Amino acid sequence: MPWRFPGFGRKSQVFLILLVAFAILATAWDWNWFRHPVERYFVKRSHRDVKIADLHVQVNSNLEPTVRLRGVYVENAPWADSRPFASAGEISFTFSLKSISQRRPVVSKLVLIDADIDLERQADGHRNWRLRNPENTAPGRMKVMHLEARNTRIRFIRRDVGFEIVAASAPLEKVSENAGGALTNQILFMGELKGKEFSGEAHTSDVITIVESGESFPIRGRMESGNTRLEVDGTLADLFRPSRMEGKVRLTGQSLAQLQPFVPARLPHSRPYEVEAQLRRTGDATSATEARIKVGGTVLTGDVNFDRVGDRPTLKAALRSESANLADLASLVGMREKTNPKRAAGPAVTLSAEKVGPARTLPVLSDKPLALNTLHALDAEIDLNVKKLKAAGFPALESLKLTADLNDGVLALKPLDLGIAEGHLAGTFVLNGKTPTATADLKIDGRDIRIEKLLAGHALAGTVAGPVSVQVDLTGRGASLADLAGSASGRASVGMENGVITKLADAALELDLGKALRAVISGNQSIPINKIDIAFDFDKGTGHARNIFIDTERTRVVGTGTINLRKEQVELLLTPHPKKPGIFALDKSIHVSGALRKPTFATVARDEGETRTTGAATGPTKNHSR
Repeated sequence: MPWRFPGFGRKSQVFLILLVAFAILATAWDWNWFRHPVERYFVKRSHRDVKIADLHVQVNSNLEPTVRLRGVYVENAPWADSRPFASAGEISFTFSLKSISQRRPVVSKLVLIDADIDLERQADGHRNWRLRNPENTAPGRMKVMHLEARNTRIRFIRRDVGFEIVAASAPLEKVSENAGGALTNQILFMGELKGKEFSGEAHTSDVITIVESGESFPIRGRMESGNTRLEVDGTLADLFRPSRMEGKVRLTGQSLAQLQPFVPARLPHSRPYEVEAQLRRTGDATSATEARIKVGGTVLTGDVNFDRVGDRPTLKAALRSESANLADLASLVGMREKTNPKRAAGPAVTLSAEKVGPARTLPVLSDKPLALNTLHALDAEIDLNVKKLKAAGFPALESLKLTADLNDGVLALKPLDLGIAEGHLAGTFVLNGKTPTATADLKIDGRDIRIEKLLAGHALAGTVAGPVSVQVDLTGRGASLADLAGSASGRASVGMENGVITKLADAALELDLGKALRAVISGNQSIPINKIDIAFDFDKGTGHARNIFIDTERTRVVGTGTINLRKEQVELLLTPHPKKPGIFALDKSIHVSGALRKPTFATVARDEGETRTTGAATGPTKNHSR
């Protein structure tokens, strides 16, 4: 009577019978009968010497066969290093049932004992570990999920990317543990990537996962390359293609640029940095909580999230700082601090009728092409809050708040709030990099900015005080910052009410030598400023004065002129109208010309038809002053 298994179909019954028979056969079979045929097969296919001292196969409870080889020696490929490809006391492969479904060898566990393995891949795709078909340069098909290495040395070279690493494992003399479990194995490694050397040490469990296992193992380790050091303490799933990670990470170095070539992105030459965070990665999403980022003397704290899902990666960050240095923050985006030990004392002033040549100064705005391609590398949402912002040579800076939104090549700073001289510059900045020639839109509204704090350290410090208002609405187009400014159109204005100016400064503005002398002798007290109203309309980088009006207790000044943003030049003519003319007042105008950063001042004859008067015929433009 034939055997029957209730609940199983005929094909399943046949498969089960064959499986039981195979298990019985595997138990009783002496697999060394096939040892020499296996050696001859690989010698013939690889043209290398292959030796196996012992061959054994067994099947575990999950019906996964394990092939165990002892006393293994495999000669290296003729084009590879002279050392053997493999020399091992024991190597065992446990093949997963996934090998059947995926139609490729899937090693669920690889065990290496007292082994020395040399893995080498040439730039043309040849691999020295291919014994059956050594000339095949197609991508590999074998997949190893778990690795247990005891007293083993592995050398791996990829000549196509300039990568080499040598790693040696040994049991830890003193077992420790972390949040992931016991740390029993020590791995020492050293290597080189594109000419840059690195080395380090890692403590792990006996078994680590390699790819696509989804199983975590504990790890505590460090890696160093020059002045850069990475420390990790936590758990990791799949060493070569991490699918999950959780733990504390610390990264330190002298410059972010030194992370290349370990990081594929081009990073700036930053100031020395330290990064500490609780890192968590699941699939394509990575988050850093309790992050502490120190750059130079600036410390930023907050959370960072990075997700690779979608057409472009997405970065989200919320960072804050109690006190930050502007040069430290600027170094994070590749802006280097310009050192000038002899800070300009201010514009040169002369009361001569002769003009002084234009100052020789470097341009403010760079003509270097904007790296617009970086705007398409990812999408981002970043909130930055700096309570106290400091900048060398510009003590008026106080704070910074901004929200940066980068989406599909468009960078928008909305809102942007810069605390400056007890006031605020608030507004928006939008840079559209979807085309090779970018467009930019800047809108700024500044309120209650104390001009005396802006002038701190300047030659004009102490001459004027009061709250300044600023309005800017400009749109430009170009491939660099200089191009954007040089094509800007829109309007810009500066205003002040209820300020004060010293008598000496007012006399200089009035071009009255007598009043200037009295101010020096009798005391340089302050007098009121009723109004300052300066407005320019810009068209393709050139601003024409819509109004220049300065009204103090003693003087009114009106003016005309232009500002050329493309050339960074200014050309103004300011004409004073004393309310009580003095006998030593010059019947002239003030000519301002030259570089925006350092213009020159000279006295020139008034325009024909213009006469001295106790009152000016012009005043502030309507709907402009506030």
